Amino acid sequence: MIGITSYNCYIPRYRLSQAVIAQAWAGRPMPGCKAVYNFDEDSLTMGQAAAWRLLASAPPPEVLYFASTTAPYWQRSAASLMAASCDLPASVATADFGGSLRCGASALRAALDAVAAGRASRACVVAADAREGAPESAEELIFGDAAAALAVGSDGVIAELVGSASRSDDFLDEWRRDVDPHIHSFASKFSLTRGYQANVVEAARAVLEKAGLEARRIARAAFASPDGRAHAAAAKALSIPADRLEDSRLGDIGVTGAAMPLLLLAQALDRAAAGDFVLAVAYGEGADAFLFRVTDAIASLPRPVTQPGPPPIEYPSYTVYRKLREFLKTRAGGMEVSNVLWEREEPQNVRLHGTFCPRCGRLQFPMTRVCSGCRSAEGLVEKPLPRAGRVFTFTKDFLYDAPVQPTIMAVVDLEGGARFLCQLTDAAENEVTIDMEVELVLRRMRESASMHHYYWKARPRSTP
Repeated sequence: MIGITSYNCYIPRYRLSQAVIAQAWAGRPMPGCKAVYNFDEDSLTMGQAAAWRLLASAPPPEVLYFASTTAPYWQRSAASLMAASCDLPASVATADFGGSLRCGASALRAALDAVAAGRASRACVVAADAREGAPESAEELIFGDAAAALAVGSDGVIAELVGSASRSDDFLDEWRRDVDPHIHSFASKFSLTRGYQANVVEAARAVLEKAGLEARRIARAAFASPDGRAHAAAAKALSIPADRLEDSRLGDIGVTGAAMPLLLLAQALDRAAAGDFVLAVAYGEGADAFLFRVTDAIASLPRPVTQPGPPPIEYPSYTVYRKLREFLKTRAGGMEVSNVLWEREEPQNVRLHGTFCPRCGRLQFPMTRVCSGCRSAEGLVEKPLPRAGRVFTFTKDFLYDAPVQPTIMAVVDLEGGARFLCQLTDAAENEVTIDMEVELVLRRMRESASMHHYYWKARPRSTP
């Protein structure tokens, strides 16, 4: 039996309402909002957050695939950096997928094939996107940011793969060149019927025919949608009842690009019961369809997973949103990091390892050659830090160069005994308290002329 063994999602805490966007451009107010990444996030950090929660309590995968149309580097493997920040061994096989909105589904198909072929017994698939809609465009209203991660394997399967089908279609619908900051599209009824609906329906029919299953037996249908509405027409064409179709989350998260197929599949699994058939379809220059059968093992998984943790924070104005969106882009020019320094500091700064003293039992960070407790220099060992803890103390810094004042600096007592000094992110100023539960997250710290620099911050702890 091969299929999904676990899943997780990451949805940024910040929200931008449709009304705020409309007000900025003197447009007609509309209900709803979209999830938007914080100024120190990108598709890599969102994907890492989803992957870490999935992998923290599981054996390390042998394969990690990362899919995004907005990866922070054109040439540098985000999957490899993600594997290191998740403290995976060097033997893990990594690969990056991109170029199409269905790259997340392509990565999932590749992972399932790898397990089926015996090249891996455990695989992790991560998809994330942070797409930019042009100011005053329809895309700016609906594009949201999110990430999702799926674990694939042959043991402990909660959703068995029954079948899959793919279609390739060189249809000009939505694109972004290597020199473009924003999406271009031919948004029209023809694009929806010819480019989206035709491919989604045909791919879904193909997988149902392969499985010998009638559409009426589908319990949950997770169809990625270009506009939050077109998927309903596709489901109707397949004779799938509307009450079995997953909500596209247009009203509270938005259209999340490469992450959307995996996010909606996770949402469907949140609501599924043992024995249910789940149909998931991704689109983009064709379509990928997957048919899963939920197993009894789903009962052992804590659900729902796709619900956000701390309450959302709404941007008060469009001006603040744009300021935060552009902040790091306008601060490029700092000192570069050599590969010699990177190699020396990678275990500490990327894998987040500290030093453990077996003589007195103290775990400390940064890594050291002499124990700060018993002053011993013998037998010190490298050890991963826990990534959750409580705020020991904090201060508010109004002088640090940040887009929003103040910057909150916190000393965190980690669950394993170490103490960690870092910035606090994704938190409203008035909610920070002593003993608040937090988790360490990878964030973009600053820009240089040619590199993105990442480091660890703390954020209010999300629901596991």
